[in-house]
Amino acid sequence: MKITPIDHDSPKSLRRERAQGMVEFALILPVILLLIFVIIEVARVLHAWLAVENGARFGVRYAVTGEFDDAQCWILYPLTGCAIESQEDGARIPSIKDAARAGAVAILRNDSVSTVGDPGYFKITVCSSKAGVAYLPSDSDIPKAADCVPVEDGGGPGDRVIVTIDFDHPLITPMISNLWPDLHLTAKREGIVEQFRTARVVGLPATAAGPSPTPSDTPTPTSTASPTNTPTPSNTPTPSKTPTPTPFPKCSNIIFVQDRLKGDDFEVQVRNNNVAPAYLKSAYLEWTIAKSGMKVDKFKFDGDKYWGGDDSTSPTGPISSWEKFKGGGNKEWWEVDFKGAPEPLWGTYSVDLVFGFNGISLTCSISGFVNQVQLPTKTPEPTKTPTATITPGPSPTPKPTNTPAPTATKKPTKTPTATSSGPTATKKPTKTPTATSTTGATATQDWGDG
Repeated sequence: MKITPIDHDSPKSLRRERAQGMVEFALILPVILLLIFVIIEVARVLHAWLAVENGARFGVRYAVTGEFDDAQCWILYPLTGCAIESQEDGARIPSIKDAARAGAVAILRNDSVSTVGDPGYFKITVCSSKAGVAYLPSDSDIPKAADCVPVEDGGGPGDRVIVTIDFDHPLITPMISNLWPDLHLTAKREGIVEQFRTARVVGLPATAAGPSPTPSDTPTPTSTASPTNTPTPSNTPTPSKTPTPTPFPKCSNIIFVQDRLKGDDFEVQVRNNNVAPAYLKSAYLEWTIAKSGMKVDKFKFDGDKYWGGDDSTSPTGPISSWEKFKGGGNKEWWEVDFKGAPEPLWGTYSVDLVFGFNGISLTCSISGFVNQVQLPTKTPEPTKTPTATITPGPSPTPKPTNTPAPTATKKPTKTPTATSSGPTATKKPTKTPTATSTTGATATQDWGDG
């Protein structure tokens, strides 16, 4: 048998090798492309995660300073800007969000998307640990974005402020994006709010007026009456300076103290640290119908009823009023009384109280929020057991009725034996002890026969 060697330089062998290379390239090309796309996708996810973390860090750093962007004041209040502190607190929220957006750059966020879980969804949540405000964390598995109820709040000095960013990162890998269109990323940062607005605290120390009388006391050799008159005007300016804070109260001095469910009432306690009295302008209540037929009966402030109604649907209000709220650190309760409600009361209740001041265009809002889960009802059956224990008590009482043992007193009836006078005298005493002298009567008859 003759074996012919293969000539690799022949045109036929070259065509065979080219065809084999194209087949191998066609087989390996999808794997290479998929590997390249996976590397690009992982890099995009890592970049988006770092951007979200960086945005939350930028936002909380700005939030702890207590500052705000003056441009936001004119956007929110185009006529006056931020004229009072409550308006400045309102401008802090969008200012914090702008700082967070500045940190989360170069990501495919879409501000027109408002549904969590859709590609490009982006949300910034600002909340605090202030009483009456509840922070609801995000969940990447559902997915669910973070929230702050009833309203977002930047916190005050000493409060903990929380900045959360939720972002649904869109995926671009062809086969993966069909099954998994986006990836929910979330980042949360917390910080303690620093002391701010300290420059606005106008102190009136006594030393400011003290140096003025000291030079007046120096001309003591001229007249003794002159130094005595000088201290009296020095004391008069001090009371005149104390009322200066009263015409300009602050909303930061209207403080939430506590809220609670008591019986069938929902109550919120507030404190007025202003010198001037405040006035309750309105109350807006949102509540849960915990029992069929449950209705709002009345609103009270400081124990005084200022509105009586019969509202069976939520919300109730806003209810206008002008209830006086004394200053100087005075604490008062606002309460709503329900009719037909279960006791103890359960459900979700929130109220917004708006306070104002006489002669000043300043309004301050205080919120209270309680969410109480229904408690299991108590079974009163064990209380019936003491009724059975009372019945054996009087049963031993009839035993003392056997006391007729003193019937042994029949012995003194034998004393008439010594009297041997006629039997007629003995028959008279026998008639009185009719129940006890049956045997004694037989003895007396024997004596009569003798």
